[in-house]
Amino acid sequence: MTGRGYCLFDTSFGRCGIGWGENGISHFQLPSADSDADDARLRELTGTAGPGTPPPVIAKAIADLVAYFDGVAKDFSSFPVDLSSVEPFHARVLAAARKVGWGDISSYGALAREVADDVAVSRAVGQAMGRNPIPVIIPCHRILTADGKIGGFSAPGGTITKTRLLELEGALRKTPALAQTAFDF
Repeated sequence: MTGRGYCLFDTSFGRCGIGWGENGISHFQLPSADSDADDARLRELTGTAGPGTPPPVIAKAIADLVAYFDGVAKDFSSFPVDLSSVEPFHARVLAAARKVGWGDISSYGALAREVADDVAVSRAVGQAMGRNPIPVIIPCHRILTADGKIGGFSAPGGTITKTRLLELEGALRKTPALAQTAFDF
């Protein structure tokens, strides 16, 4: 991959954005209420002057993201990601989260045990999820609390967006606590 850039593209969820660097996908923007602000944010994050033409691997990621938002099961784990802006512990957490596939869920504690063999770092795992620059591609939305509740989500739309993504993947049936939250029980 050569150069840095970004582009915005339409999905059935709304207008998304993707940024890339020399080593792969560096940013992903879920739809917000202001696509001009999304454009400005991606321009700043990628350090580029404006939207560009995505290289082939990024064009493939965009096509897969469009299909994903249409409800087609997609695995983003083979796409190269550039986590050079993320601190090392957070990069390990994000790499572990990448292993959680379509429709599956995990917990902050499970990731803490995987990356540090210590459930006590669950809070730090949650912080890494909250700073994930590439949501969906690195599926932080699939990480829940130990008791199966939704937890937080820092992307536009917050926990409503997280719930929508989990509904899209059919993951709500994996935990009664999550299903009850989705249906306001």
